[in-house]
Amino acid sequence: MILQDDKTYNKCHYSKKEWILHILLGMAYYFIMGMIFFNHIILASIACLGVYFHIKTQKSLSIKNRKHILREQFREAMYTLSSSLSAGRSAEQACIQTLADLQILYDQQTDIIIEWSLIVKKLNMNETIESALEDFAIRAGVEDIHNFTGVFVMAKRTGGDLIRIIRETTHMINEKIEIQKEIDLLVVQKQFEQKILSYIIPGMILFFQLTSPDFLRPLYETLIGRLVMIFALFLYTLSRKIGEKIVNIEV
Repeated sequence: MILQDDKTYNKCHYSKKEWILHILLGMAYYFIMGMIFFNHIILASIACLGVYFHIKTQKSLSIKNRKHILREQFREAMYTLSSSLSAGRSAEQACIQTLADLQILYDQQTDIIIEWSLIVKKLNMNETIESALEDFAIRAGVEDIHNFTGVFVMAKRTGGDLIRIIRETTHMINEKIEIQKEIDLLVVQKQFEQKILSYIIPGMILFFQLTSPDFLRPLYETLIGRLVMIFALFLYTLSRKIGEKIVNIEV
């Protein structure tokens, strides 16, 4: 679980338990890879320094998932905001009503409830709805929220059709989410295949270690062999990263 960050959604903070868990998992993974590629405890221990990259990757995934969830929650907020405006409420009153509707749909600790509560709080402190939404958009770091806020602020100041803008924004976000889901369904098999393929090389090396240790001895006991295995580990890591990027399609 990610701890809430009051400033930005582009950062991820772990609790003490989460830090320990990710460090242990990362060190275990890199130690095993080190033993497979080097068959040497000291070198495998040095390979554990790669835990930094493991944590960095996990944080990136956590931030990405959190933003995806926030975008879906924001879509629901747009539905309720549009309904409130259609009922004849002002933008400020519609925002307050939207919070009440969202509290029925989501738990109090979800990001959209926390953010919309902050927006309503700012409105009650006589801050403009434009500045409240702009602050949210900046911290969220989600393109759809940023685009909506820019258009909403412009329309609010110039007397544009807010209802139409919100409906079009909701439709656009909904299309993006549906397209992303379709893409995820199409590539899920490829992602599984990519994960299987990524473990074939270390699996083969481990197989030869167990069945024909003499076959790999030159790679573990000579300087040239060590260099070859270091280069092989580098290529293996690079190929995994490239494979992950290929099957990770964003809309």
